[in-house]
Amino acid sequence: MSDATPPVTLNPPPEHAVIYVGAASVSLVIGRKDDKGQFISIESLDRPLPVARDIFRARSISRNTVDQAAAILRDYLQTMREYGIPPSQLRLFTSNILAEAVNHEIFLNRLQVHSGVAPSLIDDGNMTRLVYQIAQRMLLKNPLLAKGNTFVSHIGPGNTRAIYFQQGRLAAYSNYRLGIFRAREAIATPDDEARQQMVHLEEHIRGVVDHLAQDYSDVKIDHHVAIGAEIQSVAPRLGKARHGAHRVLENDLARLTDKLARLNPDELVRELHVHYTGGEGIIPALQTNLALARRFGDDSLWVPEGDFQLELMLDLMTSGSRTAIFQEEVMQAACEIGLRYKTDRKHADHVANFSRQLFRELQHLHGLDAKYELVLRIAATLHEVGMFISPREHHKHSLYILMHTEIFGLSSHDRVMVALLARYHRRYNPEPNHAHFSDLSREERMIVLKLAALLRLADALDRSHAQRIKSIQLRPEGTRLNVLTQGADDTTVEQIAIDMKCDLFREIYGYDIILAKS
Repeated sequence: MSDATPPVTLNPPPEHAVIYVGAASVSLVIGRKDDKGQFISIESLDRPLPVARDIFRARSISRNTVDQAAAILRDYLQTMREYGIPPSQLRLFTSNILAEAVNHEIFLNRLQVHSGVAPSLIDDGNMTRLVYQIAQRMLLKNPLLAKGNTFVSHIGPGNTRAIYFQQGRLAAYSNYRLGIFRAREAIATPDDEARQQMVHLEEHIRGVVDHLAQDYSDVKIDHHVAIGAEIQSVAPRLGKARHGAHRVLENDLARLTDKLARLNPDELVRELHVHYTGGEGIIPALQTNLALARRFGDDSLWVPEGDFQLELMLDLMTSGSRTAIFQEEVMQAACEIGLRYKTDRKHADHVANFSRQLFRELQHLHGLDAKYELVLRIAATLHEVGMFISPREHHKHSLYILMHTEIFGLSSHDRVMVALLARYHRRYNPEPNHAHFSDLSREERMIVLKLAALLRLADALDRSHAQRIKSIQLRPEGTRLNVLTQGADDTTVEQIAIDMKCDLFREIYGYDIILAKS
């Protein structure tokens, strides 16, 4: 064979690359889609970077760390070029803890300058969805966990998440301000011996662990699943994997945690084959998982098989997608919030159903991505939570409540959208100087206007809160949108509400709305 003969290509070229700036390292995954449309990894790299140490120690990312990140990005871009991947096929994500750094915008700008790609910060809502997806895959592989009452905990760099499943479906969710690196930096003192640091760590996490246990004291827990990079990295030492999970005995975890806590940093790196920044989180992670197991009285934990970081990054390659099951889980979580604030559930459900129909059938008018359908439905479900405070100006109270309430599965950006839609579900139109609305880009403001117009119409169709109009059909005719109704012989009340509230619809879509009996 001569040198001029081209090499035989056995596989198609890789399609995408993802770079994730995490709490303790920067990772690169290069992957392609398989026959089922899922991404598989063909190359993965990981380099240490002490982001979490900087943030929780000084609330700022040091200049040295910024420079290290830039150098790592340059190396990863070179690797991408070797695979023939252009920057347009790169997605760049950063850990949700980055928002706690006072100079995070400067850091993000440096990342963009060196990569040519605008980084996306994974906030708590995004991370919750990713953890949920990992848990769901585990339940699918393990029928024992899927059929029972399964409590899932994720100990992250700055937060702890708890997700409770009943027969494979989401039943409860909560988030706590306790994380691996947050706890480590809170108790770390140079003069403390390893044993003393363990004692301090136990004291530090006890309060949050007790709070978490109290929140779930009234539910039956058959199985406890522990998810996280650190616990998953040591689980193979403590038991063989079956059905996608390791069963780790509490006593074995306690012995390993105690053994590793006695090692100095050099010994820990050699023992676990990790880099120094990653090794810093091992003991706090194991100790927190152990404290949770003991507090719940578990004799064992289930730990997913595989590399948490790699699985997370493969999910990031398809982060825009939401399965139908997940969307319904999010809607159920929104309904629980509505129940907490004593909203009219029948009215909320009716408005949400009308909103979904309007979004789908008028898609040719608003031209919005399908993901905004979920945002609109949640806003419809929660638009009256402000009534809990007072009927007077309840739309403003709804804004306040929703801006300060985490909604399972939603990013903070989506939650702002939901809160603003609740704010504008009445006849008061958005103004450029309104809080939160003024922070949006021009494109985002238009999205709010389009969705608010749909929500107002859906709400007006149930003005009496009696679900008099059972169903609707849309019939455009010139500059009129005829809404054919079933169920109510007289729709005068609803037509008056439409005339009062739907001026925004006319402005945005150019249609007058006329109700007529079908």
